Amino acid sequence: MAASFPVNIVTPERTVLSADAESIQVTTVNGSLGVLKGHAPLLAMLGSGECVIRLDNQQVRRLAISGGCLDVTRDRVTVLADAAEFEDEIDANRAEDALAKARQLLASADASERDSAAVAMRRAQARLRVVRGSGR
Repeated sequence: MAASFPVNIVTPERTVLSADAESIQVTTVNGSLGVLKGHAPLLAMLGSGECVIRLDNQQVRRLAISGGCLDVTRDRVTVLADAAEFEDEIDANRAEDALAKARQLLASADASERDSAAVAMRRAQARLRVVRGSGR
C-alpha cells in the first residue's frame, strides 16, 4: 500500500469528503495537477473540472468541482471548492440542459456576459464528464 495523507474537500454548504488518500488529481485554472504524499506545499486556484481521488483502500472517488482553491501542505490536502458533487449526486439530464443553455447564452452573449457563460459551460461539461465516467 502506498503512503496516504488526509484529504478534506469542503464547500460553503458541507464537508464533501474527509478521508485518507494515496493521490488526488484536480483541475486548476492552469491545467491538471496531481498530488501524492510529501508533495511540495502550494496554493492553486481551481477551475471547473474533474477531481479524482484514490483512497487508501484503493477505492476511487470522482467528483465535479467548480472553482475554489487547493491548499497542499507536506502532510495534508484541503480543497475549498465553490461547488463539489460526487458522480452519484449529479443528474445527467439537468447537466445536459445546463450545458445547452450555457451554449445558447455563449452564442448570443455580449462581451460582459461571455465570461459567466463560459464558466457555466465548463461547469456543465465537468459534471457530464464525471457522471458519464470518462477517464475510467
